[in-house]
Amino acid sequence: MGWRLIVLGIVTLGSLYTLHLLAQDFMKLSKPLFMSSGKRDLGPSLSYNRTAALMNFEAKINWNKMLQTDPLKCAFSLICQLAAGAEPQDAQAKVIYEFIAFSVENSKTIPAPLKESFENGLQFGANLKVKEKHTQCYRRYPLCLYSARTMLRFMSLFGSER
Repeated sequence: MGWRLIVLGIVTLGSLYTLHLLAQDFMKLSKPLFMSSGKRDLGPSLSYNRTAALMNFEAKINWNKMLQTDPLKCAFSLICQLAAGAEPQDAQAKVIYEFIAFSVENSKTIPAPLKESFENGLQFGANLKVKEKHTQCYRRYPLCLYSARTMLRFMSLFGSER
């Protein structure tokens, strides 16, 4: 019994570390790309191509390395939950959702399981019979014990740049 508890603790720490990596990537993404999204006009000298900036940033992400460090599949669960409609009022969740949606549509390097997770979330979100649609992602990724709200809080907590 003691060994199982130790193994569970180690796996949980690994998942928290993965969430920490996701939070750092989120902070790197949100500062340069979305700071100017609320402005109407950047002026003639400040032309800003958001699509090119997103493609450039997305090309720097090593998706496979990031997903290999996530044994509980919490990244998949988060993406599934956000695509299904979890946390619609959270600005951080909207930024992550928009970036993943952009990457799924435009990137050729995004791993198939990540794309599948996003598409599953969209299907769960389209199901009108279920009230809390994002809870279907819990059954899809049973090893991840965290809700989207909890994972977003972890990212906010551990994602500050030093």
